[in-house]
Amino acid sequence: MRKLSLCLVLLASACSDPDVATAPDAAVDDRPAPDPDRTPDADAPLDGEDIDAPADSLDAPTDALDAPADSLDAPTDALDAPTDALDAPDARDVTPPRDVTSSPDVSPPRDAPAPTPMTGLLRDGSAPLPCADPALFSAQGARGTYYAYCTGMAHVWSTSDWARFDDLRASTRFDLTGMSANGRQMGSWWAPDVVYAPDLRRYVMWVSVPDARATRDASGWDTRSLAVLTAETPTGPWIFRGLGLAATAAGQHFIDPFLFRDHDGRRYVFFKRYGGGVSSSIVGAALDANWLHLVAGSQVEIVDGFGGPGTWEQNVRENPAVYYDPATRHHHMLFSGGHWDDDSYATGHALSACGPLCTRAASGGWHMVSSGDRGVVQVTQARGDANFRHGGPGGAVFQDDRARFIVFAAAARSARGDAARYLMREPIAWRNDAPYVDRAGHRPEAP
Repeated sequence: MRKLSLCLVLLASACSDPDVATAPDAAVDDRPAPDPDRTPDADAPLDGEDIDAPADSLDAPTDALDAPADSLDAPTDALDAPTDALDAPDARDVTPPRDVTSSPDVSPPRDAPAPTPMTGLLRDGSAPLPCADPALFSAQGARGTYYAYCTGMAHVWSTSDWARFDDLRASTRFDLTGMSANGRQMGSWWAPDVVYAPDLRRYVMWVSVPDARATRDASGWDTRSLAVLTAETPTGPWIFRGLGLAATAAGQHFIDPFLFRDHDGRRYVFFKRYGGGVSSSIVGAALDANWLHLVAGSQVEIVDGFGGPGTWEQNVRENPAVYYDPATRHHHMLFSGGHWDDDSYATGHALSACGPLCTRAASGGWHMVSSGDRGVVQVTQARGDANFRHGGPGGAVFQDDRARFIVFAAAARSARGDAARYLMREPIAWRNDAPYVDRAGHRPEAP
């Protein structure tokens, strides 16, 4: 990998354990330690409190965007044009403590050459960027400034050149009024995804949160739902809008949401579900015009959530991410398989020739396709590589709609005894209508 020194750039940004009460307007640290069952992190986040709204503020706002928390589906006419009801209630901003500051602006002279974009393990100076399950998006979808939210919400990375990075978490704010006490445990948020909705002039986030009925033990929360938040800027304030998909029984897990705006403007969410009487599946569904609710009857199993005995996925498929290729009119899906905390974790690929929710085999519906390059079926993998012993390349997304790079997380410093997952970026090639990392074994660049 090209090892370059990075300059920190201060990018412009906008703006609880239920037993710990805080005043409504108090500034609290909303970065509790991540869940041990999913997200080891290189940083030890500051001890924090979850956001605890006053008892009389827990009713959902009354505007048209705020559905009941147990709402699973929207009416079939929900694809009508968006409403103008996106005016947010007064936000109770939640900001980190004053001693958490962003990095100073250290900019190169104006006549300095542009820095070379990084591939492989991304670094801020000499330090890698902790981030599991990255939610990657660009400001207003314009491929300029990119942002990456992470599982556990401890970091919000930003870059305009893929050579210099800034952590904007200190200035990122949330208003979680109306969310359950369990849901407000932000250190237990998994795999967020964010999309810019031009029709609404808003950013929309879906994220897996502990359900109100959930209980927690040493292995983590036993029930999860998908929460929806919106914001006018990439760094908030993120306002809780309700549950886009709520668990209906203990033990159900809805995780790894991915938001997708197709070439025709239609909106979709893809996610993983398992437990509590639901099948283990990667599922897709249409969304209403406001990105808040599933369209009734639109849920489709894209692929089952198991690779099957003896497969490289080792009975786990998760983390879907979808891309549309206008040249072939095909939809492509990246997904993760294997165990996230060892070198079996890797990235696979599926293809649909008949639409984002098409599963008809005769029409070329969703099915596994590999590049065939070097006899490796995965897009990228690191089995047997000591550098990735604590977590191979997973949670991958296409960098943008050109699909020339993928961004993912991996425990890339395992050989040093470091089990944290960090952001990585790799160029991809295409063969047989499938992407792959063009390196021996499709391995990520050595850190």
